[in-house]
Amino acid sequence: MYSNQIIFANRVKVFFYMALITAIIGGAGYYISDMLGYGLMGTGIFLVFAGLLDFVAYFFSDTIVIKSTGAVPIKEEEMPEYYAMVRDMCSRNDIKMPRLYMINTNAMNAFATGRNQDKAVVAVTRGLLAKLTPQEVSGVVGHELSHIANGDMLLMSVISILIGFLSMLAHVFRYNSIMGRMREKDESGISSLIGILLMIAAPIVATLIKLAISRSREYMADAKGAQICGNPQYLANALEKIRNDGLSMPNANEATAHLYFSNPFSGGIFANLLSTHPNINDRINKLEKMENF
Repeated sequence: MYSNQIIFANRVKVFFYMALITAIIGGAGYYISDMLGYGLMGTGIFLVFAGLLDFVAYFFSDTIVIKSTGAVPIKEEEMPEYYAMVRDMCSRNDIKMPRLYMINTNAMNAFATGRNQDKAVVAVTRGLLAKLTPQEVSGVVGHELSHIANGDMLLMSVISILIGFLSMLAHVFRYNSIMGRMREKDESGISSLIGILLMIAAPIVATLIKLAISRSREYMADAKGAQICGNPQYLANALEKIRNDGLSMPNANEATAHLYFSNPFSGGIFANLLSTHPNINDRINKLEKMENF
């Protein structure tokens, strides 16, 4: 049975990151409003926007993620065996049946999203279903069901929206005419300095947040996923095939990369160093040391 402590901790982190982004937006709003002479009214507008962003991130992050990846629903009559496999794993592990989606790409990957188990979605790629055996597919789906059972998907989906906004905020400070007007009013050059610092800090903060919530979570989901599918070797074999396949996800971006089962980008050493996912060889080694259930 899954620990209520993990689910509670995920909920706390969701609200912590939402509060953090609200504080960043409020601080930026206060500074911009003060520089442009709008006073507290301008700051209030920024805080209202922050509240709207938090609302959207909490209630609609799953919809936004699904749309951004191009995933479409799978009808049960189209893939009855796949539905039966997922339903069986859910039944055996006391997990509510998620909605099943597919991404039309030859790359092998998957992700889970949704506010709670009632809204949960598991999306897999066409390539994953075509290239893996049913047992290996069950390993990948078991991993994603683990995220659902632990309440990981809300945290990871909310982080996607908030990180996307941080990137947008950095671009505003870099390119928007607001910065030009602020520079004209700020002879000391402080506004320019803050803009530069924000441009540098935003992607770094975004990366650190993703690394903090993703790598340890993937190891935990691998272990729980092995229990759900019944055999850690199923998941290890799937990871080995995905590693050798090497295809990247066409619609993946920096804001959604941490949602995927494996790193959705193909890259060199530096890209792997900053990956939100643990080293795939380490994941395989850990799974191969586990005993069958």
